[in-house]
Amino acid sequence: MSVQHKARALAIHCIDFRFQKQIEDNLETRGLKGQFDRIAWPGASKDFTNVSQAAELPIKLHEPDDVLIYEHEDCGAYGQDNSEETHHKNAQRLKTFLEGIKPGVKVTTLMATFENIKAI
Repeated sequence: MSVQHKARALAIHCIDFRFQKQIEDNLETRGLKGQFDRIAWPGASKDFTNVSQAAELPIKLHEPDDVLIYEHEDCGAYGQDNSEETHHKNAQRLKTFLEGIKPGVKVTTLMATFENIKAI
């Protein structure tokens, strides 16, 4: 690459339109507007294989110090197994993987509800 560039963060979230404004607002509150890479995938961390592969490139190219994994309630990609525990388990699996490919990266797992965004 001809110009060095570094993202402050990588945001991983579901495609669901109902939660996009909340996620955007949360990223802006964190001071990340315009300074992060984004992966939008149905179910966020549910599809571990594809999302982990997709995350490797921006981590390698843009070396973010933070990764934010946004799960959300009422996720159609999860179908019947849509409990917060299942979202948490999948997000933790992805978190562990990402920490393994970039030691020292801070990975935050979050749950968007219709009311707010909270840590999980």
